[in-house]
Amino acid sequence: MIKNVVFFGSSPYSLIILKKLRTFSSFSISAIVTKTDKAFGRNQIITKNPVAQFASNCHLPLLQPPNFDQKFIRKFAGLKPDLVLVVAYGPPFFSQKMIDIPPFKIVNIHPSALPLYRGATPGPWQIINGETKSAVSFFQIDAFPDHGSIITQIPFDLSPTETSHSFYQKAFTLAADNLKAILDSYIRNPSVLSPQDHSKKTYFPKFSQLNAQIDWSWPADKISRFVRALLPWPIAWTYVKNQAGLKLKMKIFSFDQKPQSVQIEGKTKADWSQISPYYQIVKTPIFRNQNREK
Repeated sequence: MIKNVVFFGSSPYSLIILKKLRTFSSFSISAIVTKTDKAFGRNQIITKNPVAQFASNCHLPLLQPPNFDQKFIRKFAGLKPDLVLVVAYGPPFFSQKMIDIPPFKIVNIHPSALPLYRGATPGPWQIINGETKSAVSFFQIDAFPDHGSIITQIPFDLSPTETSHSFYQKAFTLAADNLKAILDSYIRNPSVLSPQDHSKKTYFPKFSQLNAQIDWSWPADKISRFVRALLPWPIAWTYVKNQAGLKLKMKIFSFDQKPQSVQIEGKTKADWSQISPYYQIVKTPIFRNQNREK
């Protein structure tokens, strides 16, 4: 029997799962839910995110609610989903009322070995902290973020050159490759779940351009991981002073004991070894609250 699925996602990595889901004849996507269109770039052009663009290109039903108000919940219930699949959607979070609408509840795919690395940016922090192993967690959403019982977890290794992009590409491709078998098994036995051990939970804050500043008190190997973890966004940076004493921001794209590929504001990319005689790195200590519980 074909199961009716509503898909929630907003990032390019959501598409890896969505595209795979569309190939399954036993599942029918009744709607795709994603974020509202936003202004991007210097000219603030209103732009669809990759999921919205894909839905439009494929003529799939698309919903872009700014929040989960009563009007949206009624529309959601009217879709009569058997199952909801969530991949990199983010807040707002689901109320118990919404969770109880689909018979097979709401399943989330999260790229960490939950309860470790809950939160919006699990990939970068696993790289920064020097993790060598991770997992993709399929879990049943409850009323608390990244808190629900585990359906299954698929382990994978992190490479010594992992970036945020390669990490997420690897994690969600692995999830897509196993998606059909996991969903089929879950629908046959939806009550076979493993509660998370909440005493082992960890949570790390979301990245922004502000907290992408390099902490020079760290050892060089951690700085190297930090630089890789923030590719392709928001890009690690530091302050430098030029020969006139002017303080400028400098993005760092690669690091091996010292900066390699860099870009000083207002300039093009350059090799640090070539421009370092003209600039001095400002190594002001930074307080960063890394590990924070929800």
